[in-house]
Amino acid sequence: KVVKDEKIKFYPSRWTKIYNHWLNNITDWCISRQLWWGHRIPVWYKNDEIYCGENPPIGDGWVQDEDVLDTWFSSWIWPMATLGWPNKTDDIKQFYPTQILVTGPDIIFFWVARMIMSGLYFKNEIPFSAVYFTSIIRDDKGRKMSKSLGNSPDALELFDKYGVDAVRISILMIAPQGTDVLFSVDRIEQGRNFMNKLWNCSRFLLINIENPKAIKNIDSIDSNLFEDIDVWILSKLNKTILDVNKYLDSYKLNEAVKTMYNFIWKDFCDWYIEFAKIRIYGSNENDRECVISTAVHVLKNILKLLHPYTPFITEEIWNYFSDKKTNFIIEANWPVENKQLINTKTEKEMTFIMSIITAIRNMKSELNVSPKKEISLVCRGENSKTSIIMNNKQYFENLVKANEVICAEKMDKPDKSSTLVIDSVEIFIPLANLINVDKEIIRLQDKMKDYEGRMNSVKKKIDNENFVKRAPKEIVKHEKDKYLNYKNNFEKLKDNLDNLLS
Repeated sequence: KVVKDEKIKFYPSRWTKIYNHWLNNITDWCISRQLWWGHRIPVWYKNDEIYCGENPPIGDGWVQDEDVLDTWFSSWIWPMATLGWPNKTDDIKQFYPTQILVTGPDIIFFWVARMIMSGLYFKNEIPFSAVYFTSIIRDDKGRKMSKSLGNSPDALELFDKYGVDAVRISILMIAPQGTDVLFSVDRIEQGRNFMNKLWNCSRFLLINIENPKAIKNIDSIDSNLFEDIDVWILSKLNKTILDVNKYLDSYKLNEAVKTMYNFIWKDFCDWYIEFAKIRIYGSNENDRECVISTAVHVLKNILKLLHPYTPFITEEIWNYFSDKKTNFIIEANWPVENKQLINTKTEKEMTFIMSIITAIRNMKSELNVSPKKEISLVCRGENSKTSIIMNNKQYFENLVKANEVICAEKMDKPDKSSTLVIDSVEIFIPLANLINVDKEIIRLQDKMKDYEGRMNSVKKKIDNENFVKRAPKEIVKHEKDKYLNYKNNFEKLKDNLDNLLS
């Protein structure tokens, strides 16, 4: 009834149905166990007599049952016994009932149900108001980890190799709420790389700041100094805080961690810090102060958001930036979003700029053009969109080495140019001074022939019914993926060739 009336809520909620199904079809429970420890069964025998009670029977000749009660007889009083029950302690007055139980769904009947029963029976109160069911970590073959199978890694070895924070954050990233997870050591590398990224980004800021503990609060910075990229990162930060708090309220730790991961890795480290370098290395001191204050503000909020999952690295980094008010991150206030700083328009515009930068970098890579080689940028499209490009001209000059940026609503396409289309804007990059066009045409044609041969070879396999039926599924999938990869590369080469021949 208490679960049905949501006095106790399950996360994820689907376990409620399974819990109720078991209770509605409950059967007798064999309570005795042959173990060396536990609560001994309070039953005594003497010839044909049987005595059951809290205290031993009076008289000689009585023999107590040698079995002990099932383990869950101890465990089901855990919420109360840990607080001093059956004595009326201050702890039990203050902490019973507790807020949340975190456990695995495999003991929903053995432990969760029995704690609820005993809480209601002995205390006439529920023992907790929420139950969060974690994922069960299985090996890469889907088997539950156990000592007998020898399929569980040594946690201490993982900690030594990857770091405690990296192991913890890796498990959270691969574990959706209440869904079993197939574990492999390789997946821990993602967490280690994440922690390294955070550390290196923090180090970069420290190297470029004389006194990290004297950084200005962004509220004291003249708002006119903020560029679109500052408005963008503050918007993304507050949106992230909003989303993370929403996920935590519904106990979706995996979603919260993934949201933070995407923001920290992509938005902050990959993009904002790269944009910020232009002003950090610049000569305008006010501009430099503005961007560093913004970066440190975002970093400190990142550290707060990550601290419950990666306490060691976040506390260490915080120590370099903390002021006298909050020497330890654990003393800092939890981040609360400022919805007024969420700016959808600026987010959309900066995403447009980043898409163009990414596309140009990819084009340079595909044409074997050095990232440091200067290019001309010619953009054709609506004024409302090309004006965004011109307003952020300095980023193209610095990040893709554009020595000129020309924008117009109507213009002819430059001869021998590579073409990109981003959000209906055509972006032309003249290739005459970048590459030897004739040599590049020959190179692309040779590469296309190579990929064509590979595609034909793989296609014969995947078109062969016997191969598809008899080969292991993972081999068939691998071959199909390989074909799609070859096809994708072939089409990219063809697009580049068509641009040069047009």
